[in-house]
Amino acid sequence: ILFICVGTIGIAQPTLTHVNSVNAAGNATLHWEVFVSQAGEEFVHNEIKVFDTNWNILSPQPHIVGPNTDTGVLPTGWVMPNFLYNANNFAHCYAAEQITTLDGGATVDASPTSPALCSIYVNAVESVTPGQIDIEWNSPYALSGDAAGGDFYLEKLNEVTAVWDTIAVVPDNVLGGSYIDNPGPCASIHIYRIRQTATNGVDIHVSNSTDLVTGSGNYDIPVTTHVDVDPGTGLAVVHFDYPVSDETLGYIIYKCVSNGGSAEVLQLGDPNATSASISTSLASTISESYRVAAFDCINDDGTPNPNAAGECTSSIYATVSQIPCTDRAQVNWNEPFGMQGGVETYTVEYSIFDTPTGLWSSWMELEVLTDGFGSYVHEGADVNSTYRYRILAQSTSGYVARSNSYELTFTYPDAPADPVLSRASVMADKSVEIVVETDPTSTEICSYQLERLFEFDNSWVPILEPQLSSLGIPLSFVDSSADTDSKSYTYRCVVTNECGAVVATSNIGKTILLQGWRSEDPEVFMNNLLWSEYEEFPLGVSSYELLRSSSRHSMAEPLNSLPWFETYAEDYVGDLLEEPGDFCYTIVAIENGAIDGVNGSKSNRICLTENPLIWIPTAFTPNGDDLNDMFPWTPGNDNLGFVSDSIPSSGSVFELTVISRWGDTIFESNDVNDCWNGTSSNGNNVPDGAYTAIVKVLDGSGKWHVITQSVQLHRPQ
Repeated sequence: ILFICVGTIGIAQPTLTHVNSVNAAGNATLHWEVFVSQAGEEFVHNEIKVFDTNWNILSPQPHIVGPNTDTGVLPTGWVMPNFLYNANNFAHCYAAEQITTLDGGATVDASPTSPALCSIYVNAVESVTPGQIDIEWNSPYALSGDAAGGDFYLEKLNEVTAVWDTIAVVPDNVLGGSYIDNPGPCASIHIYRIRQTATNGVDIHVSNSTDLVTGSGNYDIPVTTHVDVDPGTGLAVVHFDYPVSDETLGYIIYKCVSNGGSAEVLQLGDPNATSASISTSLASTISESYRVAAFDCINDDGTPNPNAAGECTSSIYATVSQIPCTDRAQVNWNEPFGMQGGVETYTVEYSIFDTPTGLWSSWMELEVLTDGFGSYVHEGADVNSTYRYRILAQSTSGYVARSNSYELTFTYPDAPADPVLSRASVMADKSVEIVVETDPTSTEICSYQLERLFEFDNSWVPILEPQLSSLGIPLSFVDSSADTDSKSYTYRCVVTNECGAVVATSNIGKTILLQGWRSEDPEVFMNNLLWSEYEEFPLGVSSYELLRSSSRHSMAEPLNSLPWFETYAEDYVGDLLEEPGDFCYTIVAIENGAIDGVNGSKSNRICLTENPLIWIPTAFTPNGDDLNDMFPWTPGNDNLGFVSDSIPSSGSVFELTVISRWGDTIFESNDVNDCWNGTSSNGNNVPDGAYTAIVKVLDGSGKWHVITQSVQLHRPQ
């Protein structure tokens, strides 16, 4: 048994807020604030009663609205069922009670009945005055007597733009409101509604929508068959079809915009017109869509009163771009949506600009494509010419729509001037430095690839990584893989543009290979030098400079300057016995009249080592007469030539060892001025007789030379 206590003190009544969402079927949605417990009570349900504006009860039983049975979410609204009620016929008013419990549902309590809240019903009828419409509506607070809402906003649906336009603002009144609209005598469909802010200042009441037809006329809708782009002006030309009647006065052209609406761009007063050029068109730069409405009546204010407009139909916008580094053009276009009959074929056309005459050629066909294509690649274009492209769409109904004309000037990267290989020079570490000068006027960034000639098959092979340059930035390559002591190397630099095509090639640079040998006669002391010609300075070779150093570790100095045609030289070193005897040579080719100072290419370095010269006597007489008393010479008067003066470890460059016939070491020295005087290590004279002398000397290249010789010791009396 469920006990209900009615009117229990402290139970809050429901707060009805607003009514909206009145649809064509007659439903309306009542909204209220969500239940909030006052004293620990729990929500059970709301009971809603429905009345007319005269308090006549319309609901046989209260409508029960409880929490969601799945989620338990408390209700905040109720959709009035259209099988019982129709909010399009009159205003419906609502009152509600809130049922709660304090004991888990054993007993329930009912709140006081809420103030009544009504749906807004707007009614529109033709006035007795021609061209006018009388509009009336009730207040949502008609039964509660509390006119606490905002102003009434009377809105009318724009048939063309599909936007609700506010046509009047009427102050709030508990009795509702009225308004006389003056749309004129033209045939039209009039759809009105009322909107009002609720008492809470947030929610919005929305009424039903009227549907009043006034006047009479031709209700056919123009069909926009296609939109063409005028090749002379680039403007859109809208073509349409309409069954003209005697009442037809003209047409209004609308431009379709992205939000789904339309904007009027042109009025035509000629009922027999079938097309119109749009002076504000941008069809040469974008795709545009248009629709057309006919009118057969003029409003009282002198403006046309159009019927509904047809569907939007778009123009074709074509774009063209060169596929980089090719003779191909990529043509793209959009489908002309809404074209009458649909597209059957697309024809791609082109025209070429004739520079001498300044005229364009006639349009020529490239390809006819079936419906569904939106792109095409034109191959084999002249990369030195300017083209125009356009698309012709033909529908199954025979209509032809032209696109805009898109102009494309084919380009190809400019080629820089041939680079200049200013020198290929052998460096101290035996690698080759190749210096390349680039075009100072070229703005194109190109890739510079160094190549080396392989003579066995006469082929050029890229070596090293390519380098980028523009605006004359010089480049330097170093070839560390070259064996410059055994052969000469030929280089060149090849330039490729951003398309990967070879556009320039430098002169060659061929290194100098220097070779040399000593004279076959060991007493001639002549070094012979032979070198290959340097190839090829842009201005040629003016001379060859011969450099020489007296050891591997000393700096080279100029020795001789030879004319450009000489490739052989001799160097007499017999007067340089005091030198280490390791003579190193380099040839430098000097460019003839180099613009930026001196430009030269060095050869490899070769070193020719003279054998040390040693004069050792076969006998000596250490008897104190100051004649031949020391072996192998008197200190300070050595008989050596072409002997190294030092070694990196600061060790000795000379060694002398004297051995007796029995193999005993009699004397040792590593100083050319520490000579043997015929005594043993204890200072006693050794007997006269034959001894073996071993002399070791270091030549300029660091090689030891050993001379073993018998020496006779004799002390005359």
